[in-house]
Amino acid sequence: MPSQPRLAARVTGLKPSATVEMTERVRAARASGRRIIGLSSGDPGVPTDPRIVEAALRALHDGDTHYGPAAGAPALRAAIAEREAVRTGAAYEPADILITPGGKFALLAALMGIVQPGDEVLVPEPGWVSYGPCVRLCGGEPVALAMLDRIDLNRLAAAITPRTIALILNSPVNPTARVLSAAELDGVLALAERHNLWIVFDQVYSDLLHAGRFAAPQSSPAGQARTLVVDSFSKTFGMTGWRLGSLAMPHGTGRSFLRFMQHSVYCVPGFVQQAGLHALTLFDELVPRFRAMFRARQVFAAERLAAMPGFACALPDAGFYLFPRVADDDVAQAARWLDELDVAALPGSAFGAAGAGHIRLSLTTSEDDLAEAMARIGKMATQQESAS
Repeated sequence: MPSQPRLAARVTGLKPSATVEMTERVRAARASGRRIIGLSSGDPGVPTDPRIVEAALRALHDGDTHYGPAAGAPALRAAIAEREAVRTGAAYEPADILITPGGKFALLAALMGIVQPGDEVLVPEPGWVSYGPCVRLCGGEPVALAMLDRIDLNRLAAAITPRTIALILNSPVNPTARVLSAAELDGVLALAERHNLWIVFDQVYSDLLHAGRFAAPQSSPAGQARTLVVDSFSKTFGMTGWRLGSLAMPHGTGRSFLRFMQHSVYCVPGFVQQAGLHALTLFDELVPRFRAMFRARQVFAAERLAAMPGFACALPDAGFYLFPRVADDDVAQAARWLDELDVAALPGSAFGAAGAGHIRLSLTTSEDDLAEAMARIGKMATQQESAS
């Protein structure tokens, strides 16, 4: 067999996405005839509203099938800026908003704009599985910091070196669904100002906050000046497959980040953007209903888990995840659930070493399937306790 040129270390050295790999395992198991109850995917599992679909169809029929502005449709950028003013009080111009193919690309665009080879980026864990790999794709070095229950400012400060350029924050947090407090964010902002760091702020779950006001670093002018805000339509509107996200940038920096779009994906399809624009008009009707549904599921599942031997489960303030502590090894536990119970969940250690000893449950299946999953898990937990 002839020799083959080498592949780049930036891709060969990356770990696969634990969430995507589990999704593929579940898909393969279902194709073989197994009835898997899925508690692993970050897809909220709600159908895209037909009116959103119809907006895309109208745009297609009207001929919106060609290249559009690389930065995104002006009307959608203006609508996102208005939405951000309502949510966090941050004042953005449409020129400060970049429309991206999903939140993950918004994250990559943000990092491509600030990370140079050898730069370090602080990444609290447990955290989304793509943060570290995206930093590495940009030539940087992710520095993982264990911060399960709070942002430890002393640990953050101790990790800063002359090579540190940024830190990634996520609120509500994936996988724990914890919401960062205003005091935590104020402390992080003061640290970032002292060391002249960027903040990459992932708020894709912010619309699923169940109580209180959402705290964000871009709420103050000083914070907005050094914060890159990653957002997405996926979780809010059940639009994961549409691949529609955004990056909000400090005033005056948009042209630099735009060049990455121009030389990569160029633009998001116009009909997808028209769907997103219509989705925003339905926010007040749809999102409260989704919040109530996910909250009821969280309360139900947390109560069931708390009553089972070997589990400790806090009720978070947002989203559709639970992150219970388990008595056994989390990787082995998740594997047993899939192999023996036909229940798919993710081990907490997939989100970094700080998540070890936990399981991430995504409560995006139907209420009936969720009840069945809790019954299966409870039966196994009781059997394990009896055998010990």
